[in-house]
Amino acid sequence: MKKFLKIAVTVIAVLLVVVLTAPIFLRGKIAELVRTEANAMLVPRLDFERLGISLLRHFPNASLELKGVTLVGVAPFEGDTIASVGRLSVVVDPWSLLGDGGLEVRKLLIAKPDLRARKLADGSVNWLLMKPSEEEPEAEAAAEEESTDTGSAFSLSVRDFRITDAALSYVDDSTHTSFRTLLPLLRLRGDFSAAQSTLDLRMRTEKTTFSSGVVTLLSNAEIELNADVAADLEKNRFELKENKLRLNAIEATLDGWAELGDDAVAMDLSLGCERVEFKDVLSLIPAFYTRNYRGLSASGELTLSLWAKGELRGAELPAFGLELGVRNGGFQYASLPKAVSDINIQASVTNPGGVMDRTVVDIPTFGLRMGDNSLAATFHGTTLVSDPDLRASLEGKLDLADIGEVYPLEDGMSLKGFIQADLSAAGRMSDVENRRYDRVSASGNFVVENVDAQLPGLPAIGLRRAAAGISPQAMTLGELSLTIGGSDLAANGQLTDYIDYLLRGATLSGRLYVNSKLLDLNEILASLSSTETAGGDAAEEPAAEETPAEGDVAAQAVEIPRNLNLSLRTEVGKLLYEKMVIEQLSGEVRVANGTLSLDGLRMKAFDGSLTASGSYSTADAAHPALTFNLGFTDASYARTFEQLEMVQRIVPLFEKAGGVYSMSLDMKMNLDQAMEPDLMSLDAQGELRSADIHIEQLKAFEVLAKTLGNDALSSIRAKDVVIPFSIRQGRLTTKPFDLKMGDVSLNLSGSTGLDQSIDYTAQVALPASATGGVLSKVNVGIGGTFTDPKITIGVKEAVEEAARNLIDEQVQKLTGNESLSEAVQEQAAKLREEARKAGEKLIAAAEEQRTKLVDAAKNPIAKLAAEKAGDKLVDEARKQADKLTAEAEAQIEKLASKAQ
Repeated sequence: MKKFLKIAVTVIAVLLVVVLTAPIFLRGKIAELVRTEANAMLVPRLDFERLGISLLRHFPNASLELKGVTLVGVAPFEGDTIASVGRLSVVVDPWSLLGDGGLEVRKLLIAKPDLRARKLADGSVNWLLMKPSEEEPEAEAAAEEESTDTGSAFSLSVRDFRITDAALSYVDDSTHTSFRTLLPLLRLRGDFSAAQSTLDLRMRTEKTTFSSGVVTLLSNAEIELNADVAADLEKNRFELKENKLRLNAIEATLDGWAELGDDAVAMDLSLGCERVEFKDVLSLIPAFYTRNYRGLSASGELTLSLWAKGELRGAELPAFGLELGVRNGGFQYASLPKAVSDINIQASVTNPGGVMDRTVVDIPTFGLRMGDNSLAATFHGTTLVSDPDLRASLEGKLDLADIGEVYPLEDGMSLKGFIQADLSAAGRMSDVENRRYDRVSASGNFVVENVDAQLPGLPAIGLRRAAAGISPQAMTLGELSLTIGGSDLAANGQLTDYIDYLLRGATLSGRLYVNSKLLDLNEILASLSSTETAGGDAAEEPAAEETPAEGDVAAQAVEIPRNLNLSLRTEVGKLLYEKMVIEQLSGEVRVANGTLSLDGLRMKAFDGSLTASGSYSTADAAHPALTFNLGFTDASYARTFEQLEMVQRIVPLFEKAGGVYSMSLDMKMNLDQAMEPDLMSLDAQGELRSADIHIEQLKAFEVLAKTLGNDALSSIRAKDVVIPFSIRQGRLTTKPFDLKMGDVSLNLSGSTGLDQSIDYTAQVALPASATGGVLSKVNVGIGGTFTDPKITIGVKEAVEEAARNLIDEQVQKLTGNESLSEAVQEQAAKLREEARKAGEKLIAAAEEQRTKLVDAAKNPIAKLAAEKAGDKLVDEARKQADKLTAEAEAQIEKLASKAQ
């Protein structure tokens, strides 16, 4: 401690010397120097946003200010923030550096610190801040002794030390202990340069919580301490003088002393409780302290003592004891008709010193009476850390209607019904863990009957009967009959390892049979959501240590506990969730290792049937994962579109489709923290099959029909359709599939995006009757969006094909078997005349045929093809006419040759 304080003061002194001698514009270099030198000495990484140095702000004193200070851990605490400070301000007297009276700090302010101490199960701690000294231990000790002998030891005087708006937390994984508190104010004044000094301490905390294992010993408590402390700074001994301690409504005094050694803290402390009353003790229960505490009257004899004596050295504890006794106690609210009476308590927590495992908790008596019913309990526990050895019992009956007559319930809240218990258990945890049930005793039963609960913002809750019995091996749920609003639930089964689960949070195993006629999740979830919202509006600001980690949001995903291993045989007559209506649901549900699994679930849904297997995992709580294998049979396109938002976004085509479909689907997908699907993470593949599908008013096909001049394409009516598909990166992609719509055939492939964009390629095969016999296939591109499609057609290829067909056909018709062989034998003149007449006839016929082809075309594509084919036909006729003339001349030449 001295070494750390000496280093800290030395750093401050060096900084002040620099301030007095260096220009103010060197602030940046000074900040980097402080950062570098501090990190050379510290194990965690220190950083800050800004360093400020001023000689004027607190003139004639100098000030140093750091803002945005963070201390981040290294392995095994890599990335964890050990401490953060909003502002650290030091005001010093610079002239104190020139004398030998020591450094005088006028004010030290730490604003908005957040300190998080952590101890892992292996004993590693995050508060070892200083790196080991490079000096040999003997040399370091000798140097420190020499410094003391020569009188050069530094002295420090702090006039005003304050901490404001602090958050402190301590978590010990090795002992399952945690402590959290808010510290609005801590002020300490005194002269630390003197050997003897009186320190003025003022401290106030809020929301202080302390837990050990599964037991919360202090919850959201307020603590206030005003004390004068006689300090012997040479011996590091501090003795409490006049002081007042308040714990919620308990006001007491602290007596004794504490002395800080090199590796231990010696103490002899006790709590003066002479003025404490039973009502004050009730203030430790948040339900009493936060609800009309002033209107509560209490009576009864109280004994309370708390003390600690010995040394705190590492894991070794001083001896300590807490004893609480209440005799003939009772309390009543002035506004309510009944009282809780006959409260008798004997309780103690003692430890003779040493380790926490030597602590003994003993409650031989705990009893009270409420109305005409009484409750009694006992508890005894030893070796609570290593191997808890426990004995406990609970016996009594409670009329829930009495609660509203002895305690002020919230507006709109009412309770009725009866709870009866007769339970006892004894044994060691090691025997439970190793299933040596012959060494463990557990027996009794727990019955709840005729419960009717009205809770603000929630549906009415009714519990006709719930009965459970216990043995060392298992808890048997013989009967459970529950209603929540319009929903009902019945269950029975058995839970094993329940003792280990209740005491240590170990894995709870079991098998349950769950039945429901109606399960309306919409009603239940909506009420829970509204209750959380209302609660959040009224709740106080969260403690700094409870601030959600980065990435957390207000709406939390449903996290599956990792310490459950349950199998549930489930049958639900009707289940309502969002817009889905599911009927006749049955199958196996399993909860294990943070994952909810479905095995062979069968149900009626979307006017068809559905099978489902898969899982919902919160192994990564920030990104819950879904994995499903789904099988749809004879499901309605329309119902699927209406009830599934995911289908509305990915397959808007379903809105226009009629008929039924069957589908196999394998999918993986993440959810966000609000349980909404992250569709960009969806990875799926499957196959859709439909024996009869009809789609009306589909914009893309209406535009296609108009473009091709074929009304048959404006709607789809197809049979025996098989569509293989996949979904990745927010796009649904279909492999090529065929649609047969009357005498029109399509081969279609492409994709649809979450943004409703479409990108498809279609091969359209048209009948001869629709194109005048000139067009057989058209390649079509379908782009844009579902509401604004863009159609592109392969015109060039279509026209060229049609033209070739027409030319071949028409040339054959026009030329037929025309021959000039006989005419050639008569005379050359006659040959030329007939050749001319035949050519003109051929051209005229071609032009006539061109006109007929164009007139017969029924759509723009066929018309373009007819025009092009007709033009080529006329050209071909001219070529044939020229050929006839050439043949005539050739014959004339032959005749002339023979005549010669």
